[in-house]
Amino acid sequence: MHSITLPQLSAILSVASRPFSSDFAGARFIQLYLYAHRIDGLQPGVYRLWPDRAELEQIRSGEQRVPAAGLSLGQDLAGNAYVAFSMIGDLERAVRAHGDRGYRYVHFEAGAIGHRLYLAAEAFGLAATGIGAFYDEEVHRHLNITSKQGQVVYHFAIGYPVPDSRLSA
Repeated sequence: MHSITLPQLSAILSVASRPFSSDFAGARFIQLYLYAHRIDGLQPGVYRLWPDRAELEQIRSGEQRVPAAGLSLGQDLAGNAYVAFSMIGDLERAVRAHGDRGYRYVHFEAGAIGHRLYLAAEAFGLAATGIGAFYDEEVHRHLNITSKQGQVVYHFAIGYPVPDSRLSA
């Protein structure tokens, strides 16, 4: 498989953006940005997901493999994936709403979204991985966001499975 389809991506995004039960139910603190590399029916570029409208807004057009890998501390998997993600957390709003717990809630939500991305990818026979290392300020510049708009808290990639002999028994 050399790409995924737009309906597959839409299903993955639908699963990832569903509400979930938590102490902060109803509040969304994470904004998903996608680096679309190989999606049939979607031009390569960077997109912002608007989950309430099930809509993608293009932020940047063109090939994003090199920037995606570079922003993820040079990890090729972010550039080789079908799609990679930056999760931008609104830490200020979370802390205003929930005090010191707000910081944890943002990271909890990012983890829950990542978990759903793993499950949705597996359902399509794909592989997925969280990426906890990235260049914060460079991500913000690439996405054209300010600290008032959020802070990158997690990266993620979905692609084809690549066997790793180091993990074999």
